[in-house]
Amino acid sequence: MINLMGKSFTLLLLLSVAILTVECAQRKPMDQGILVSTDWLQSQLSDPATLVLHVGTEEGYDTLHIPGARLIYPGNFTVSRDSVRNELPAMDSIVNLLRKAGVNKDSRIVLCTESASLVSRTARVFLTLKHAGLAEQSYVLNGGLPAWHEEERETTTRLPDFSMGNVEALSTVEVLISTSDLERRRWSPEVVVIDVRTDEEYRGTPATGEEEAEGGHIEGAYFMPYQNILLEDTPYLYKSDAELGKLLKDSGMDPGRTTVVYCGSGIRASVTYVAASHLGYPVLLYDGSYQEWDRLDLPLTGPVDRPEVKE
Repeated sequence: MINLMGKSFTLLLLLSVAILTVECAQRKPMDQGILVSTDWLQSQLSDPATLVLHVGTEEGYDTLHIPGARLIYPGNFTVSRDSVRNELPAMDSIVNLLRKAGVNKDSRIVLCTESASLVSRTARVFLTLKHAGLAEQSYVLNGGLPAWHEEERETTTRLPDFSMGNVEALSTVEVLISTSDLERRRWSPEVVVIDVRTDEEYRGTPATGEEEAEGGHIEGAYFMPYQNILLEDTPYLYKSDAELGKLLKDSGMDPGRTTVVYCGSGIRASVTYVAASHLGYPVLLYDGSYQEWDRLDLPLTGPVDRPEVKE
């Protein structure tokens, strides 16, 4: 009897260790943010749990990709709804897209942008994964394929063999803010709103003798273009953590307040969303963005004249 109890205890202990091992494999280390380096990915590639998702096009993927990477089309991770572009797909659609790419419950997902032009789309895919409760096992390769290739790391044209994945959505995470909630909360001292579009879009176009005024920004929004998050000469690379921290602070963000970021239709602002999330800022994306706010004729500031530059 005692021997039987001992065996039962041993089996229970082994089962507990196995469960903890899986959970720890999925959980980010305390010092590991969302953005990971090429060195980090290189050290993880031999782990079967590491799964690189190449965010790009069929032509680009067939030309060059990281060994073992699977192709996903970023456009599949947004939908149009009620005449508003770039909304989140239904959860079952998200799960199905990931399973088709071979993503499993224990996968360590690393998103790899194909090019600088897809950095914002790749960031948007991360936001979608976070919405599905997969943020703790998801990363963004800083620099993506351009940085990997520039460093002369191994690439291939070979297509990997893989089976349908078994990933499941976990508890839904709120990553978005609705128009009604933004209208209600935007003047709250607990919220800061950041417009990440270009200077021209933020300021709008003042009226001329022949043309009416156009554009402007959501009333009360601060301005910090998303391009500032990226290095100027290599816009596929995010800036260092120290540079990002100063940039976000100077833009008006505060770790003690909720930041709402928006752009034209919810894609470009995803870059700022990833940077803020990487550094631990509480952040939400207004994915309706300017297109929806303007369509609903809600309060805008602008157009405003550009300040004169003294020579």
